[in-house]
This record gives sequence, C-alpha cells and structure tokens, in this order.
Amino acid sequence: MTAYFSESESHAKAQRRKDENLSGFATLRDNQVIANHDFAKRIEMALLVLLTLLAFGLRLWRLDSIPPGWRDDELINSLVISQKVLDGNLAVYYADASGHEALYHALNAIFLGAFGPSVPGIRWLSVILGSLAVPLTYLLGKRLFAPTVGWVAAAGLTVSFWSLMYSRIGLRHILLPLLTLLAFNYFWKVAGRWRLVAGEPPTSNQQPTTSYLLTAVFVSLGFYTYFAGRGVPLILLAFMGYVWLTRRDVFRRQWRQWALMFGVMVALALPLVVTLQQQPEAEGRVGELAVPLTEARQGNFAPLAEYTLTTLSMFHSTGDGEWLYNIPDRPIFGLIGAAFLWLGVGFAIYDLRFTIGTRRRQHTDDRLLITDYRLSSAFLLLWWLAGIAPAFVSVPPASLGHTILAQPATYLLTAVPIWRLGIRDWKWRPIANRQSLISLFLGLLLVGSIAARDLPDYFVNWPQRGMVRFLYRADIRDVALYVNDHPDLTDFGISGLLAGPWDRIALEMGLDGDTAVSPRWYNPERAVVLMPWLSFAGQPRVTAVFSDWLTPTGERAGGYKLNRVNQSLQMQDDVCFTNGLCWVAANYDAAAQTLDLAWRVSGELDLPPFALISNPPPPGVYNGPRLAVFAQVWDGDGRFLSGDDGLWVDPYTLQPGDVFMQQHRLPLPADAAPAALAFGLYDPMTGQRILTGDGREFLRLEIGD
Repeated sequence: MTAYFSESESHAKAQRRKDENLSGFATLRDNQVIANHDFAKRIEMALLVLLTLLAFGLRLWRLDSIPPGWRDDELINSLVISQKVLDGNLAVYYADASGHEALYHALNAIFLGAFGPSVPGIRWLSVILGSLAVPLTYLLGKRLFAPTVGWVAAAGLTVSFWSLMYSRIGLRHILLPLLTLLAFNYFWKVAGRWRLVAGEPPTSNQQPTTSYLLTAVFVSLGFYTYFAGRGVPLILLAFMGYVWLTRRDVFRRQWRQWALMFGVMVALALPLVVTLQQQPEAEGRVGELAVPLTEARQGNFAPLAEYTLTTLSMFHSTGDGEWLYNIPDRPIFGLIGAAFLWLGVGFAIYDLRFTIGTRRRQHTDDRLLITDYRLSSAFLLLWWLAGIAPAFVSVPPASLGHTILAQPATYLLTAVPIWRLGIRDWKWRPIANRQSLISLFLGLLLVGSIAARDLPDYFVNWPQRGMVRFLYRADIRDVALYVNDHPDLTDFGISGLLAGPWDRIALEMGLDGDTAVSPRWYNPERAVVLMPWLSFAGQPRVTAVFSDWLTPTGERAGGYKLNRVNQSLQMQDDVCFTNGLCWVAANYDAAAQTLDLAWRVSGELDLPPFALISNPPPPGVYNGPRLAVFAQVWDGDGRFLSGDDGLWVDPYTLQPGDVFMQQHRLPLPADAAPAALAFGLYDPMTGQRILTGDGREFLRLEIGD
C-alpha cells in the first residue's frame, strides 16, 4: 500500500511539474504574443507619425511661393469673413461671397489674429487640416478593411495633387474631409463590433452610444463648414438602408442608437436652419451653380447627363477645367492610379451582391470569426458617390472643390484592390508570405505613380502656367520682392484692372513691414499715372491707351516693366472740386470720338471711409466705386448725345501732387452734330454730384476751343 501511494504521489508530482511547465510555456507564449503586439503597435505609431510629418512638410514647403501669389477667394475669406470673427461679429453663417458657413472662419480667425494678413495667418490652418487628414485616412482604412488599405490610401493622399491644392490655400473646403473622417472613424469604431457574422464579437471598452454621439457631433460640424457637408447624413442613411436589406439582425440591434445619433444631428443643425430661413437670399450661389438640376426640372436632362459623364471621367480622362485649382482638364489619376480606382469601384459593386469575408482567429480563444466586408464596401461606395454627386448637378462639372467630400473615399477605393489581392491564399513556396510581398509591390507602384506625377505637376508645372500666375497675382508678388530689394523706390504707379481692392492688398502683403512704399494703381486700358513719373506697366497684357507716354527703363519684375514718363503734360487753367481733385487738361479727338482728361490731386482727397467688402457682397450691400468722372457730349441745343462714366485709377491710393490722365470713349449717333463737352465728379452710390470750388456741378467746354 505504501508503495502504491508512493508511486501515485510520484506520478502526481510529475504531472504537476508537467502542468507547471506547460503553464509556463503558455505564459511565455502569451507574453511573447503581447510583446509582439506591443512592438507592432509602436512600429505602427512611429510609421504613422513619420507619414504625417511628411504630409505636413509637403504642405508647408515653399508655401510663400506656391501658390505663386494671392487669389481673391483667399483674401476675401480671411480679410473679410474671418476678420468679422475678430471684430466680434459672431454668426453661424455669413452672407458674404454668396454665403459662407462660419466654422472654418472661426478657426482661421485664431491664426489671422496671431499672425496678421500673411502666409501663416491665412494658409497655416489649411496646412494643419490637410496634414491631419492623412492619419485619419489610415485609421479609417484600417477599420473598414485592413491596415494595407489605410497605409496605401494615406500615402496616396499625402502626395496627391488634389490634397496638396486644398491644403495650401486659405479656403474652407479642406476642413470638410477632416470632419467627415473623424465622424466615420467613430461610426466604424462601433461597427467593428457588429459586422461579425459568426461567433460573438469581441468586447470593447468603448461605449457605442458615445461613439455614435461623437459621430453626430462631427457630422453636424460639417454643416457649419461647407455646403457639401449637408450630404454626409445621406451617406449614413443610405448605408443604414443597406444594412436593413442585408443584415436585419444588426439593424434591429442598432436602430435606436442610430435614431439618437440623427436626433442629435437635427438638434445641432437647427441654428443653421433658422439662420438660412431668415436670410434665404444669402445662398444665391447655390441656385446659380445648379444649372443642370434647373434644366432637368424643366425636362431637359441633357446637361445633367453630360455633367455626370464629365465628372465620372475626372479620375482618368477629363479633370477640373479651372486654372485656379488644377492644370485644366488634368485627370486626378494617371493610367496606374485610374486602373486601381476603377478596379476598387468594381470590387465594391461586386461586394454589394456577394458577402466577402476573411476568417481570422482571435488570440484570446479558438473561435473563428467572419467579418462582413460587404458592409465596408457598401459604405465606401455610397460615400464616394455622394461625394462626387455635387459635380453632377453644378457648374463646373468635375470640380475638385465641389467633390471635396469624396477625396478620402477616392484614395481608399484606390487602395482596396491591393488589399483584396493580398488576402488571397496563393500557396506559393518556398516564400510563405508571397502575397504580402505582392501587396507591398503593388502599394509602392500605386503610391510611386501618384507621387511621380502629382508632385512635379503641383510644385513645378502648375505654378508656372501663365494663367495661374495671373489669377494668383504672381507678377504683383514679383513687384513686391523687387521693391523690397530697392528701398529707394517708394512712389510709383502700377497697372491693374482695378477689379476691387485685391491687387492693392496683395501688393501690400508682399511688402516688407513698416515700409514707406506708396503705389498708385491704375487701369492701363483707360488711364496712366504721370506723377509719380515711374510706373510698373505691362500686366495684365491689355491694350494700353497711353503706352506712348511711357519708356521702359530696362528693369523688370515678373511680367511688369519699370517705365518712366517721357512727355510733359501741357496743363491748362486748373479747376478744383471740393473733394481735392482738380481738372488740369482736356483733349477731344473728334475722329476717334475720345476725350482725354488730366487731373491733379491738390490735397488729401475727401473720400468716404474705405470698407473692405466681399465679392460678391452680402445681399443689399453696395460694393461699387465711391468716386467717378462723368463725361458727356451735347449738341448745340444742350441735348445729350453720348456719355462715358468711370474713374480708372484707385482714388484711395492717390497722394497730394499726383497727376493722372484717363480716356473717355464717346461714340456719337450717325449725323450727330456735337457742340460741347460736359464733365464732372459724383458718388456712384448716392448719385450726388461733387461741386467745384465756385459751386458748379460740372465743367463745360465748347468743341473746337
């Protein structure tokens, strides 16, 4: 008996030692798994930080010279609308420039207040927003499908022309992709729990209701960013309809939380809805752009079909036609990128019919779970279609700005085929992980093709185009750099079309701080500045009526030539008006039917206070000139025969002692007998005439005198 118990005890001890060893091995194995997992997470985070820094560097590099100058929209957005926030004029929607939601401007006001009207003050916010979209694209791609999709999409977005364009200008568009990515990341943080179709989903510390509420918040913030943001709830609604059709079990479990999510969206949208109801005319641009939709309502579907086809072609054939934001008609992708995109679209459409899943073994137990990637494909396809839909119904088609909502979805769709090919069990030996190598090769091929095409196009080709330089005032920037290098040049004329004050502001922003430079702006189609006697002329390239009065000095700044006045003006007895402007000479050419009037500034001009107003202005706000010259031809009985009004110099830039001359064109009716000329000054806003020093409303000259 003793031997028996001794033998049993020995066996039990041996079994315990064996169990302890096995337990030790299991513990070591589990610890190794955890260590490997932690190491992989650290590598993932490091790579994501590096990619984000690369995106930030590309968006910040040469930001002061690419774009090559300042565009009206940037200046209006910051100096008019964002400035309202700094001035305490807080609103959820501003009627300026055909209507602007307020969120981007509220954020931009922080930079404008800190750095003033400068590159940091106007463009740095977009740089940051565009850079943050890169890691969020990775995270969403990982949640929707797999890390492969996230990495490829995020890398493609990093080097893409489309993202670089809107990440480097001070426009509100770039905030919408970021908010949408945040919203969808929180939505799919929950979706990862319920798209499993076998076994029990893994537990999560994240409360579903919290994620859905955050989804609602970020979707609602999109309402206050850009018009296209109002379409994001439609993406979610369409997706939920798809879930109802294909995964009724999921719909039954989630619909109450979804209803709460949409209720929060409605509540957060109410301030904007109320504001727009109070000022419906503020969204006039929406109606102006919706030409295909307007035609379709009248039974003409041809424009809608044409715009839809053109927009679908923007990815491979005919892209955005605007110089402002693209090399005209340049498609978003080259051959390789377009092939991957349409393959991704094809996979997504295929997935709508067939459940695509991959089996993966959880490290916590031995259960096999099947992930329903059909839901991810449906969601991504709906997002992409909703994002490009605004270009189907608005002018111009294929607009990179109108389709900004689809930007992340486009690069995610392009990355999907690489993952789909990589998850196949190729069973090639002796290389066990050949499919991963194929995914790596295809990913590098796709991202490399995008970078090789988009980076030179954005940083080299696009900013050198003549129309781009004109629209972004690159030549005005070159004048500012020239003047900064020649501090003795302080008083001069400079030509421009005087389409608002934006030329003048663009030059001021390029000049060194605390400068004494005082340029006088004039339109060379109708005027010339004679004093100061130096002028930058030649831009824009138009017919200059007084070109023979100027001789080039040989100095150039961009497309401008520095000129000096080569003639002396024969002044007559001057007559001064009460605002400080004096008429000094007139020349009527009966054959050409033109009247040249010369004026001198006798002192500080008495002008209404200058107000910087958007273009187009808010409804009911006057945005025209406040001083003009009228010139008329009369017959012998004092009857009006012809007239031409205008002031083709910027009066707010004139200084005492300045002299300028401008031409009025006075075509006469057939068989007219002109006898006298009448001219004077008035305020175009009020129509009130400005009197001469001796009380006359106008001056009269007999033709032939």
